[in-house]
Amino acid sequence: MKRLMVFLAALAAAVCGPLGAPLEAVTELPAVLVTAGALGEEDQELSPGAVAVIRPEEVQGEFKTLPELLDQSVGVHVIRTQGRGGYTVASVRGSTSAQVAVYVDGTLANLESEAAVDLSTIPVENVERIEVYRGHVPAAFGVSGMGAVINIVTVAPRKAESSLLVGLGDYGEYRSALRHAAPLLGGDFLFTAEFSGSDGDFSYLNDNGTPYNTNDDYEATRLNNGWEGRNVLLKWSRDAWAARLSWEDRTRDLPLQAPGNDKPALQKPGTRLETEKWDVALGRSFRVGDVDMSLQVGHLEQDKEFFNPHNYLGQYGDYHNRYRSDRDFLSLSASLPVGLSHYLEFFGNVSREELRVEGDVTAKLGGQSRYSRDKIDLSLQDSITVGASGNLLLVPTLRWNDVDGEDHLSWSLGADWLFAPSWRLKASYGRYHRAPNLYELYGDSAMILPSPNLSWEEGSQWDFGLHWQGNWNRVETRVGLTYFRSEMDDLIEFVMINPRYGQYRNISRAEIDGVELETRFIRAPWDLTLSYTWMKALNRTPESFRNDMRLPNRPENAAHARLAYDYSERLTLYGEVDYTGDNFLDQRETIRYSDLTVVNAGLRWDLDDDKVLTVGVDDVFDKSKEMTLVPTSGAEGLAWYPLQGRTWHVSLLWKF
Repeated sequence: MKRLMVFLAALAAAVCGPLGAPLEAVTELPAVLVTAGALGEEDQELSPGAVAVIRPEEVQGEFKTLPELLDQSVGVHVIRTQGRGGYTVASVRGSTSAQVAVYVDGTLANLESEAAVDLSTIPVENVERIEVYRGHVPAAFGVSGMGAVINIVTVAPRKAESSLLVGLGDYGEYRSALRHAAPLLGGDFLFTAEFSGSDGDFSYLNDNGTPYNTNDDYEATRLNNGWEGRNVLLKWSRDAWAARLSWEDRTRDLPLQAPGNDKPALQKPGTRLETEKWDVALGRSFRVGDVDMSLQVGHLEQDKEFFNPHNYLGQYGDYHNRYRSDRDFLSLSASLPVGLSHYLEFFGNVSREELRVEGDVTAKLGGQSRYSRDKIDLSLQDSITVGASGNLLLVPTLRWNDVDGEDHLSWSLGADWLFAPSWRLKASYGRYHRAPNLYELYGDSAMILPSPNLSWEEGSQWDFGLHWQGNWNRVETRVGLTYFRSEMDDLIEFVMINPRYGQYRNISRAEIDGVELETRFIRAPWDLTLSYTWMKALNRTPESFRNDMRLPNRPENAAHARLAYDYSERLTLYGEVDYTGDNFLDQRETIRYSDLTVVNAGLRWDLDDDKVLTVGVDDVFDKSKEMTLVPTSGAEGLAWYPLQGRTWHVSLLWKF
């Protein structure tokens, strides 16, 4: 591994020197192929897979978070373990959250020290677009993500501009975001800063942990449920050079489970998780002969501290734990047109990550407190245009991943066929592998036990979609219907082995089938978007009591609708409906969430060319905090971590 790092460093020095001719302009790093699905705005010819493109600017001022934007995308289910602002991860087409690879500006955000990327920590006000790749994944992303990748592209420094967003909401929520772009040192410079937070102290009916007895129910206020976030992003580009620096700091209260708690006499503040993260990257694009290339080097650090001064959580004396991670990486990408029908792309990445653990458990029990991991990711892709008209695109992709000396080869094939005017077929098939991360292998030195003998996950997925885009009765219409299926072997799932400890284990097999429907209808002044996902995710472990049972946190039904109406040139009204149904919490199908339907509404008013006022209310009918846990037998009870219900918010965006 060290020899490879030395070799790549020497290669970097060589190509960044006089041998490489720089390209004329680079604004993002690394250069990532931007694609979109049937309902996106980008060129569909570039992607054979199903891709959703989300643009936060379209709902700016509505207090949407990144998880909420993703939850509205077809095929995506967001898992909130502790309510709004709490630990939040994503599942795509029934995947585990660890199988979803998350990239920010082309840099992998998944850390070996965590089960998955906590989406609640990623700010949304500086995001230009979010790309959700379901199924086939372009070679520019070295980690396959078992067929699911979320790529977050932040705004680029393109011109001199400034804007300020300020907003307030119920339960002490606030949000402010500053953006400024200007020329600097012969290039373009961008600065963004976001500050947000909430007290989270909403009221609700607590059943006191006794769902059979309503006599002891009481009105409660959610305690120790707040959060604060601070984020800064700096980007600079000039000709073929690009640099990026980001810093995130987040403090999150860790509330107790709600039933029977939230009594001021029993709780004190102070149980919290503090996370600080920063990363820096420097890249250069150049040309060697006919090959366009891009080189990037970067460093990332994260420091997480857990404080439990009153021994509330777990009650086993885990008062303080600290997890420090740092990663260095070097990546190289290249592309080459071959004739008129082939376009070759290569991506390579080498990285080393270290994790240091400190705290009460390691101090009392000893054991390993320092971990490291070396990774090499290589991928090669060819985009093949077939036929004289070029209506058929085939994209074969090969990936080779090496983790600490163990390697596996993955591959996929995507096809995009424009077989008639306005009609398109998209299909893909692939085999994937994923190595268990350090968190899954060695736990958290607290309540998650080590499982060092975990095997790599492997599986296959295929999908087939029919898309139509055109005008129907003077309505601009876009419709996409996709069937998908995945089969996984040695799937890694989290299992509670007793009330104190949990552990990650391989289950033998899982099968997931689903259907995605995504539509959009536009006829001025109306704009209607609808999406629906049906999915059945089953444990197929032979001779297991869980065989043929539903996998947890994979809802069978999920739907989203948004209707916007331009009342005038300056005033837009909008309404949303979100539905989630039949979602189990455990692997034995003994308990599930009650079905939930949430309605949002609001208005966007352009006061003038530079000022936009947004007023809205989420969960108009106050249904979220009424969500219950429904056992297979017995009475429904209060959700462990209830959600806040009806929430008003107002914001002002000022461009100057």
